[in-house]
Amino acid sequence: MRFGILGPTELRDGQGSVPLGAAKQRGLLSLLLLRFGRPVHLDTLVEHLWPGGTGDQRKSIYPMVSRLRAVLRRSGVRFALDRVGGGYQLDIDPLSVDFHEFGALVEQSRQATPAVAAAQLQRAIDLWRGEPLADLRGPAAEHLRRQLGETHLEAHRLLAAARLRIGQHTSVLMQLASLIHEQDLDESLARLWISALCADGRDDDARRHLAAFRKRFRRQLHIDPEIDFDSIRSGQLNAAAGRPRQLPYGIPGFIGRADLLADLDRLAETGPDRPSVVMITGMPGVGKTALAVHWARRRLAQFPDGQLFLDCGAFGSGTPVDPAEALGRFLSALGVPPDKIPEDPEERRHRFNDLVDGRRLLIVLDNVAGSTQARPLIPAAVTCMTIITSRQRLSGLTIREGVHNLVGYPLAETESSALLAQVVGEQRAAGEPAAVDRLAGIAGGLPLALRIIGEQVAERPRARIADLAGELLWQRTGDDDLVTVFDWSYNALSPEAATLFRRLALHPGTRISLDSAAALSGAGRAQTEQTLNLLARASLIEHDAARHYRLHDLLRQYAGTREDSPAEITAARITVLSWFLRSATNAAAVLAPDLPPVPDLPPAPPHVMEFATEAAALAWCQQERQNLAAAARSAVTHGLYRHGWQIPAAIHDLLTRTGRYDDLINLNQIGAESARQDAHTFGEIANLSNLGYALCKTHQYDRAAVTLSTARARASESGDVAAESVCAHNLACALLKTGDAPLAIKIFLAVRATSRQLGNRYGEAATLHRLGDAYRQANQRERALATYTEALEIRRRIGSARGQGESHQGLSGFYLESGNLSLAAEHCAAALLIHERIQDTAGRCDALITRADIDLAAEADTAVAHARAAVAACAELGDSYRQVNALALLADALQRSRACSEAARIRDEALRMAVGLSEPDASPLREKLLSTTRDK
Repeated sequence: MRFGILGPTELRDGQGSVPLGAAKQRGLLSLLLLRFGRPVHLDTLVEHLWPGGTGDQRKSIYPMVSRLRAVLRRSGVRFALDRVGGGYQLDIDPLSVDFHEFGALVEQSRQATPAVAAAQLQRAIDLWRGEPLADLRGPAAEHLRRQLGETHLEAHRLLAAARLRIGQHTSVLMQLASLIHEQDLDESLARLWISALCADGRDDDARRHLAAFRKRFRRQLHIDPEIDFDSIRSGQLNAAAGRPRQLPYGIPGFIGRADLLADLDRLAETGPDRPSVVMITGMPGVGKTALAVHWARRRLAQFPDGQLFLDCGAFGSGTPVDPAEALGRFLSALGVPPDKIPEDPEERRHRFNDLVDGRRLLIVLDNVAGSTQARPLIPAAVTCMTIITSRQRLSGLTIREGVHNLVGYPLAETESSALLAQVVGEQRAAGEPAAVDRLAGIAGGLPLALRIIGEQVAERPRARIADLAGELLWQRTGDDDLVTVFDWSYNALSPEAATLFRRLALHPGTRISLDSAAALSGAGRAQTEQTLNLLARASLIEHDAARHYRLHDLLRQYAGTREDSPAEITAARITVLSWFLRSATNAAAVLAPDLPPVPDLPPAPPHVMEFATEAAALAWCQQERQNLAAAARSAVTHGLYRHGWQIPAAIHDLLTRTGRYDDLINLNQIGAESARQDAHTFGEIANLSNLGYALCKTHQYDRAAVTLSTARARASESGDVAAESVCAHNLACALLKTGDAPLAIKIFLAVRATSRQLGNRYGEAATLHRLGDAYRQANQRERALATYTEALEIRRRIGSARGQGESHQGLSGFYLESGNLSLAAEHCAAALLIHERIQDTAGRCDALITRADIDLAAEADTAVAHARAAVAACAELGDSYRQVNALALLADALQRSRACSEAARIRDEALRMAVGLSEPDASPLREKLLSTTRDK
């Protein structure tokens, strides 16, 4: 039996197509199939089946579900379609659905050889029969189709790249022939097409295509594409993992700065004993960032291992980027998975330096606040170069790191006039040189002001430049020429463009997506994109990437002073914060459907994000993570306390998945205080409970216990039994870590009873597993085995893969301690298989450590190899506690294999690392290491 949603909804058996009923019933099935295994809320079903409906249509869904159940039963499909929470959940074999088979094939191709990948990707693409989700209509359905379409397009990109690697360039040309016209601004497709033409010996055609693409890209986006013919011709597709290309688009028509460019060329030659670090300082608007980016783009070949770019946020509307956060972003860009990025800032710095050592890498730190922010981000590798831009000279850096300081100055009069002429048009400017000089003088040599003036003049081609100069001079109201320039450009905007410009200043982050801008504007996406491009043409905003924008901090400050009333500003701010909140809750519903939803949500503004797949939800969360954190902080700053606790609550699981515990602690503290200000008991409890969880994950058990006790007491006072149960569970986990197993057992038993009363099978299984840990710690072996086994059985029944992996891991450790090495190995293998399949990196490390421990106990020949594998995995994860444990096992294995000198070296390394670990986790590790040292 095969389901199809990549086209009209269908179910096919051996005899043909099975009738599925009317269009809305088919649409209902397609949505449930798309989100199999997760509850789909009734409001979501109504939105997709009756676009623009009021919610009264809910009653029509119930009989539709009954008819659908009957159809599926008659067809012989194995399924479960149940009412879950406020919606319905369909459980079915995902590989019986074409879209999920498509996704599995694409993921498999990423790990395969090019030839195998090409075959898998072709099979995946062949599953598409037409417009996906064809039985759904309306804006929400179109949004889902766009997401699915992007997965289809990505599969084509991967297929073309795989075919190029195995020499099938003719197939690539046939494959992409129509796509390059449909997606005529897609740089990746253009790069692949040009590569195929070059491989086919058609260099002239490739150059012509690149020239046409570059012209079209400039005309529509007013920026240059990141495609270099020579690098493509030499086969450097710049697609290797860990080679970041983060430079923003350069400013077209860069003028002047010849001396500064020459200085940068000279300073780029790294010395034998220290890296090259250059600081560019100067007043706002003088073009520091443009200079750094323009130079960097001219010297890309000098940095083949990549370019990192970070807006440090010193003078924007938000908080400057914390160095630890910045290092996390760099590590991610360099290919380190999120769950392998160390929590400790110093460990992050060491990992960063290890990764870049020997690489030819450029790092641009833009808008730096001070020496303390910049210093941890400057790599020690002599092969790297760092460029820093700041409004102020960072004297601490200059003294300690030997930084070379360059001063960005206003353009000279001739350069100012030349830049203005370039924007206005050379021929037109040549006809009125005096007027051009007069306009240039108003800008004070600031490129930002010159471009705004030039774009305004260019928009009025029939007016004399002299008349426009007179108009601008007449509008002068004081000594601030920059404000006069901004006023002149702003006053020429349409009402819609002016409103959007003001609204963009309320966006909490520095990187603005098309969808968030559309929510602020209240208009459609297409109309909003037109308005954004108009603002970009006027140089009032900048293109950051396709469909992403930035607002210069001077223009953000200016926009915030315009004529909106306080009520209008508050309403707009609520809109954008609600957009982030509702988008995040939609992502959470896909990623963690078993968790209770955030209550008392505001109405959804236009263009809230919806997600067809876990991958899409996780990708959006990663992309918007910094903006989500900024949104929570902005809410608190402006007294919008409901949003201030709801956003941290919504993104808790998202941050947990990526190991962002530093963010979790900070945001949950903000959330708990916001909930108190909002007098919302549940919000306070949820954020305190989440804070306690994050503190446990960072080994701060005493703080965690205090925090969770407070949360539990608040839940008890409010009569919220479910919330009290969650807080009690987390509290017992913290108590167990501090060695109080008897009290932990007592609490876990009470939580288990409550979970059963509430029918919470996920909670019951999780508590049973932790109860097994507690019994094991208290040496109550029979009870530990019984509860571990019961937890595993429940997790099998409810289909919790991650839970099953955890239960197998617990049983493996139990049997290892009991001396039953056969069962220990069996459960360890099962745990390792699950952890690798679901990409649970921390769980995989634990299983590898246990496997090495089993080998040691069995005196197996594989002990050293398996211990080395555990050490490598723990080092990648960046968890010092696990790493010390793995090193101790490796030292023991080496000692037993008579490699005594290496064993001593490894043991010393582990002891040095253990010195910095916190109690109580550190003591058993140190004692283990010291005891083996004494036994030598």
